[in-house]
Amino acid sequence: MKPPPCFDEPETRRKIEDICAQNSIDVKLLMELCEVIQSYSGSGRKEGVMSDITGCIDTFLDRSSEKR
Repeated sequence: MKPPPCFDEPETRRKIEDICAQNSIDVKLLMELCEVIQSYSGSGRKEGVMSDITGCIDTFLDRSSEKR
């Protein structure tokens, strides 16, 4: 999947990273969740979106537990 355009523009990405840092949000998780939502946007289908979101969160939790 390709990240949303806001992650491609350096200044916008920097602002997103700053906001994430201030609020203890993982930037990679945010990007992955945005990718999932973007991939379903306009398709009119809901089937699979929750499992894809759950997959992103599970991957994040796995990454977090590996860092410990």
